Amino acid sequence: MAERKYAKYIVMKPPSPPAVRTGRSDLEKLETPKLHHILGLNSKVVEGAIMMNCSWVFAGEDPGRMEAHVHPYPEVIGFAGTNPDDPNDLCAEAELWMDDEKYIIKNSFLVYVPKGLKHCPLIVRDIKRPVFHFDIQLTTGDFRAAPLRK
Repeated sequence: MAERKYAKYIVMKPPSPPAVRTGRSDLEKLETPKLHHILGLNSKVVEGAIMMNCSWVFAGEDPGRMEAHVHPYPEVIGFAGTNPDDPNDLCAEAELWMDDEKYIIKNSFLVYVPKGLKHCPLIVRDIKRPVFHFDIQLTTGDFRAAPLRK
């Protein structure tokens, strides 16, 4: 059977792990959360695509934290709870820092992070039900983050 014309635009699995490099990548320099990664998109998966990752955080887990950093491009971060009786309920508590402002969030949320804005740490705790997480890096290049040292 012939390959379908647009099948390459439908992604149903996470991207392959990056090849082992001699130097450390930007992501490896950051303390990052331990998430259950289910889907991912980038220009290595689909030519010209922006970066997007989708993950689950399961009840009772301590996924860790994402450390403070900046990007040379905008980012969208999202978390959605799975309470069918109240879709706005995050089913957890998120602590998010935007520059030097601390936010405690208990509802499902999206956050737009302009390029160059220091954001995080991001900590998700008291997880009562699975939480769906995604982040979108509004670039077609590789992940770039400048970790901020304390």
